[in-house]
Amino acid sequence: MNAKASASPVAKNSNSRYDVRNPHIPNTMTPPATGIALYLRLLRHVRPYWKMFAGALLAMAVTAAAEPAIPALFKPLLDGSFVQKDETMIRLIPLVMIALFVVRGLADFASTYAISWVGSRLVMDLRSEMFRKLVAMPTQFYDNSSTGTLIAHIVFNVTQVTQSATSAITLLVRDTLTIAGLLAWLLWLNWKLTLIIIAIAPVAIFIIRKVSGRLRHINRQAQQNLGEITHVVEESVGAHKVVKIFGGQAYELERFGTAANNARRYFMKGISAAAANGPVV
Repeated sequence: MNAKASASPVAKNSNSRYDVRNPHIPNTMTPPATGIALYLRLLRHVRPYWKMFAGALLAMAVTAAAEPAIPALFKPLLDGSFVQKDETMIRLIPLVMIALFVVRGLADFASTYAISWVGSRLVMDLRSEMFRKLVAMPTQFYDNSSTGTLIAHIVFNVTQVTQSATSAITLLVRDTLTIAGLLAWLLWLNWKLTLIIIAIAPVAIFIIRKVSGRLRHINRQAQQNLGEITHVVEESVGAHKVVKIFGGQAYELERFGTAANNARRYFMKGISAAAANGPVV
């Protein structure tokens, strides 16, 4: 029997109108949420863990406050050491800098641990909520859905979304406060040069927003491809006896190779977009 001429033994039993491999599937899904809407939705799930979340934000603020303080101490250190020959400054400033490094390191550890703890709880809660809704769905839903895609949503996609959200919170709080502190220090040093830097900031923000939108689109496609890989493996393993009887190994290998290559292509698209973001900005 020609393996390529026949459809997958398991795929034949599914409704092709809803098959994830069918490019003519009607788009009945809700539009993807924007970045801000997604973060606000996830923040509602953070409420039970607000104490740990607040501790993470506080630690991020301490880390951000230490960043501009360290370069600000170099000027009195250099002036006191090489210009004024002030022994008090020579002894005091290095001790203060060491203390700042210790405080920054401890705060960075605390913020990373706390936000990761909150993220792990979010993953567990979202998976439990999705599975609770999944087991309550009618039979028609399962007939019209890809098993691999459903598994990928619960196993992989929840983790990716939560990790992206926690990274965005870290970027929003710690890095924003760090930039604000460094800008304040630069304004004190040379306000004219700082205003020039601020003037070009909207261009960088525009580029970052465009790249972020493209990365979200690529990530959604990558998640769908990951679900397709899971779907192909689940079908092939579940019907391994039928595949062997009809000699469909070559066809199943071709299906898996296509799905894996699609996932690889979108992975590289994401890497290209992320790598281009830094040099362009």
